[in-house]
Amino acid sequence: MLRRHSRRKFLLYSSAALGSSALLKACAPSTTETVETADVAAAPETTAATAPEATTATPTAIKFTLDWAIQGVHAPIGVAIEKGYFAEEGLDVSFERGSGSADSISKVAAGTFDMGFGDINSLMEFNVKNPETPVKAIAVYYNKSPMAVMSLAESGIAEPQMLEGKKLGIPSGSATRRLMPLFSQVTGFDLAKVEVPAIEPKLQQTLLLTKEIDAIAPYTISALPNLNKEGYSPDKLNIHRFADFGLDLYGNAVIAKADFLEENPEQAKGFLRALTKGLQYTISNPDDAVKIMSSYDDLYEIPLERERLQIAIDTLFLSPEVETNGFGPVDSSRFKQTIDQVVKGFELETTPEPGEIFDDQFLPSLDDRMLPTG
Repeated sequence: MLRRHSRRKFLLYSSAALGSSALLKACAPSTTETVETADVAAAPETTAATAPEATTATPTAIKFTLDWAIQGVHAPIGVAIEKGYFAEEGLDVSFERGSGSADSISKVAAGTFDMGFGDINSLMEFNVKNPETPVKAIAVYYNKSPMAVMSLAESGIAEPQMLEGKKLGIPSGSATRRLMPLFSQVTGFDLAKVEVPAIEPKLQQTLLLTKEIDAIAPYTISALPNLNKEGYSPDKLNIHRFADFGLDLYGNAVIAKADFLEENPEQAKGFLRALTKGLQYTISNPDDAVKIMSSYDDLYEIPLERERLQIAIDTLFLSPEVETNGFGPVDSSRFKQTIDQVVKGFELETTPEPGEIFDDQFLPSLDDRMLPTG
């Protein structure tokens, strides 16, 4: 039976799984040894005086921040906790909801969390501006960026250039807000002619539907299921995906402070092995994965999150690149182009080297990180 957790806490523990896993391992005979019956009968009886002292390794605690509210797209981490994948790696993982990539990156840099999910493009800007506290991406979670500008079809914003003179609401801590200058450059509209108020993340769809704002710039996985629930299917929307306009950006990544990685390399590798197993299970068993994640938030709606997860599987987790390279790595030429685009869009003073942003040494082997095709 899955545990129920208060939404007010949002802290989730796999300690119980660790304890049971350690106990099973301690009690189970080795599968690589063959024991003859006669040898067992002749073996001397073990007494309290001769029995070796049992030792239990203390698991390494890892505090992880999500990039947003608990959703179906985060199922792999919940699966990895519930199935004991983290416990098998000697890790005690807890996580909390996030408030946008800028927020999660800052909190990881400050040491509030050991690891987290964050937009890899926003990470580039952060590292250039904060060289004393570098954060690194160690696995790409979304192979494509889910960023988009959306409006109601009736608004008439059929092209991004039609945003001029309109009100585009974007949360202050979101990655799309930071990358909007780049989007405006490649699509050819003057961002100075667009009113861009900072809005509450949870009010994005509400303000759009009540027409208090003309457009929003959310992640597709966040907005599309919510709008569909309100009767606005994709055919009733204008959807301008960043990727459709030459911004072939990577999306969210698993991030960690450089100091943490230097001090805990094996733990970082173990985390990615467990998370990869969680993702593999999620893609193969999406219905069960969504149900597992529901145990972490009392307001979680299974049908809505199942739809959200499927969008992620179809457009973010799986791609021809992932089919070839497996979960987590970057393509060097694509990543270099991404860096150049972000430097131009953010008007950064320096261009970071790829190795200053992404470190692939913690990834599982190619065979172990291949994903099912859905």
